[in-house]
Amino acid sequence: MLIGEPPPTQADLHFRVLGFPIRVHPFFWIVTLFLGIGTGRQDADPVDILIWVAVVFVSILVHELGHALMQRSYGGHAWITLYSFGGLASCDDCDPSPRSQIIISFAGPFAGFLFALVIVLGIQFTGHDFGFGNLQQVFEGNPTKAILPIRIIANCFVYFEPYTSAVLDVTIAKLLYVNIVWGLVNLLPIYPLDGGRISRELFTLNNPRLGIAQSLLLSVVVAAGLAGYLALQQSYYTCLMFGYFAYANFQTLKMYRSYWR
Repeated sequence: MLIGEPPPTQADLHFRVLGFPIRVHPFFWIVTLFLGIGTGRQDADPVDILIWVAVVFVSILVHELGHALMQRSYGGHAWITLYSFGGLASCDDCDPSPRSQIIISFAGPFAGFLFALVIVLGIQFTGHDFGFGNLQQVFEGNPTKAILPIRIIANCFVYFEPYTSAVLDVTIAKLLYVNIVWGLVNLLPIYPLDGGRISRELFTLNNPRLGIAQSLLLSVVVAAGLAGYLALQQSYYTCLMFGYFAYANFQTLKMYRSYWR
């Protein structure tokens, strides 16, 4: 693991959900607030920022609960930490087998996708339209209806028919964005994301020693490529984050290769 659990501080928030101990490190709030304000924005709406912080908190907690519940199903006693890089569901006594670890790793993004599905069902249950497609299809398919499009990836959007409450519309839009987009990003084969853990287990099925090096190399390439793309998109914070992942994975790969020489 490239990023471990941060040490406790006096400013930590502690509570329990479904029997799991939860600790929220103060840097979680700082980084989430920074993301909500956005680089270079001088007119950030305080209400919008508060909604963003609440959405990220709830969404990451749901994600980590997905991991923790699966860890519990394999006999483990998990605890959850929310910190600067998101969240971490830790477990010292879980089933270490590759199959179990792959399922545990996937359970986090799956929980987020399931949460997004519940929101979509709620939209439709209240009589509001929902759909997806490229931007042209979205607007051509709704020529006379007000819709709120949300970019998922490239030119793929989801949309819903807005409510009379702007706060509710913003909350729904952010919940869908975080739980779908961040869930997909989390499945990329990059350490320490869930996809990186899954790729490690898959690579090591046949050759544990070589497989770890292969998964680290893949992680470096994907993280570096994504950092370059994000730099072109002027998304500098996430560019720095994935750039750090690429660097940290490269250093880990060098140490791993030197150890096995």
